[in-house]
Amino acid sequence: MIELLFNKKRVFEDFALLVLRVFMGGTFLVYAIKKVQGFDNYVVLFSDKLDLPFPMINLYLVMAVEGIGGILLIFGFLTRVISLPLIITMLVAFFLVNLGNGFAASNFGVEVPLAYISILFLLFSFGSGRISIDNKIQK
Repeated sequence: MIELLFNKKRVFEDFALLVLRVFMGGTFLVYAIKKVQGFDNYVVLFSDKLDLPFPMINLYLVMAVEGIGGILLIFGFLTRVISLPLIITMLVAFFLVNLGNGFAASNFGVEVPLAYISILFLLFSFGSGRISIDNKIQK
């Protein structure tokens, strides 16, 4: 048992990276689909409540980054590359939406964006692992 836990580090690392990628990829894909389905509401959010310049362009960019990024993360393709725009997206959400609401996720606080940024930073740092398209291409 000790051999399995401590000498099979690489197996656990690759599985952990797979779990993180699928979780984050699925999460961002759901966010993108939600924005497509509630497009009109998100236009109002981006233009009136967040007061973003060029709200339609920003909304399309966010939907593209979240949708395409989610799919890329799930398959482990260009993981490090797509992690950066996803981190930027989460930083914008952190400052514009969550920062003034405290920490708790239940109040739309910074808890969830910080967790996502942390996971994305891990994926950027360690890559997609052996269970990925990135790994197949490198071989």
